[in-house]
Amino acid sequence: MVEMFRDLYGEDFLETARTSSDLFSSWEIILTEVYPQEDVSQAASNSRIRELERGVLIIEADHPGWIQVLQTKQTELLLAVQKKYPQMDIKKISFKLSRS
Repeated sequence: MVEMFRDLYGEDFLETARTSSDLFSSWEIILTEVYPQEDVSQAASNSRIRELERGVLIIEADHPGWIQVLQTKQTELLLAVQKKYPQMDIKKISFKLSRS
């Protein structure tokens, strides 16, 4: 399967896909880096990376309180994501409330 995508889209496409997949699955790791002295399991289970669009990383949370908690470290979260994924060219983090 990987060979088919490589043949159709090239190695750069595969690397971008791998990096994107890693980004979306690394939210708890990023939270742990920003909040090293705290248990982030609740924050991680109540928020998630929803999408990356035009350099804006959109974080979705289950409750407005979680958005407030995360916004207190918005700059640090952005810097941690930029450091971990410089090739993604993430310029901003935005938060939104989950609809479910």
